[in-house]
Amino acid sequence: MAKRWHDEGDWAFGSSRRSSRGPWLVATAAVCFAIGVLAGASWFPRTVYVGLDSAASGGGNSSSTQGSQNGLASGSEPSAVPPELGNNVITQIYDASRPSIVTITAVSGTSAAKDGLQEDVGTGFFIDNSGDIATNNHVVNGQSSVSVSVNGKTYKAKVVGTDALDDLAVVRLTPMPANVKPLPLGTASTLHPGDLVVAIGNPFELTASVSAGIVSGLNRSMPTDNGRLLSGLVQTDAALNPGNSGGPLLNASGQVIGINTAIESPVEGSVGIGFAIPIDKLKQVLPNLLSGKAVDHPWLGITGMDITPKEVETYHLPVNQGVLVITTTKGGPAQRAGIHGDSGSAEKPVGDGDIITAANGQSVADLESLTSIISSLQVGDVVHLSILRHGTSMDISVTLQAWPKNGP
Repeated sequence: MAKRWHDEGDWAFGSSRRSSRGPWLVATAAVCFAIGVLAGASWFPRTVYVGLDSAASGGGNSSSTQGSQNGLASGSEPSAVPPELGNNVITQIYDASRPSIVTITAVSGTSAAKDGLQEDVGTGFFIDNSGDIATNNHVVNGQSSVSVSVNGKTYKAKVVGTDALDDLAVVRLTPMPANVKPLPLGTASTLHPGDLVVAIGNPFELTASVSAGIVSGLNRSMPTDNGRLLSGLVQTDAALNPGNSGGPLLNASGQVIGINTAIESPVEGSVGIGFAIPIDKLKQVLPNLLSGKAVDHPWLGITGMDITPKEVETYHLPVNQGVLVITTTKGGPAQRAGIHGDSGSAEKPVGDGDIITAANGQSVADLESLTSIISSLQVGDVVHLSILRHGTSMDISVTLQAWPKNGP
């Protein structure tokens, strides 16, 4: 099974939406989910993707900091980060970054449709001097073109590349407005809990809003509505709300270290648990996004369950951590390699499926760690799994396939 979620409403991926019938909210509670492996059976609080707001209004302006330091696109030039940040560090970061941050509006539906026209409104930011803007895939919402508001003016821009599984997209605005500079891209790999971070975006139509906080956690994961587990996320207590999606999360040097994407909340608003996709993920797939090529993700093809003390007691399992395989996708990599799923059902497993305890020599404590390992590999790579089958240890090699285009 690809996923088991409960979807209510329409805030898919952290967005907020307005239609002719009024605003809708989406809250999702995950029970089972798919990682690049297809995963499952862990409870998450309500996940609200902070993507969009309702109604377009002028969101970024122009003039500010720097170009990409990473050679991500032609014409990019390194630029300095705000110098000698002092007590007003947040103000300096905001002043330097705000002109490079934009409001993105995607219009879908038709006036004749039941729900009429719908506007998904989120945030984006310039990443190079070619007019390329990074945002979330759920912000562009499947559209080939969107409206971009920058410096009080609104332009039509083209969606040049999307990665639905990582919730990333690139929008190109040409010609690039005068006096607009790209934000410098940093890395999330050197972050530590407690580091200062600043979020800038358009929550609830309040354009160019800033909030600040700290890195609350690293390498977090959450399920998405495509059945895949999104891993490696940066957790922050900086206030994020609908409309922040696609906006930058910046470090104390004014470098982008993440793209704000989602919150976990029982009230569909900020409670200080927000998540950002590490900017390193964007760098990894950016060449494909800029060229409009598909981004392939490795797929193992299982649904699984974290082994917790409760599962150990319920199913009399021989280990206290790992991933219990519930099902294998027919014709998928795991099934072809001989991985066994549970003999019960996805809804009522009996606990006799294979238990994955390690992958490529790395210990697998849970679905999150297995996802992290699989996501670090490429389509066509072979992953060597250490498993327990009815108490017997064995090793099975699985050749990873590309994530199915129409979902597992």
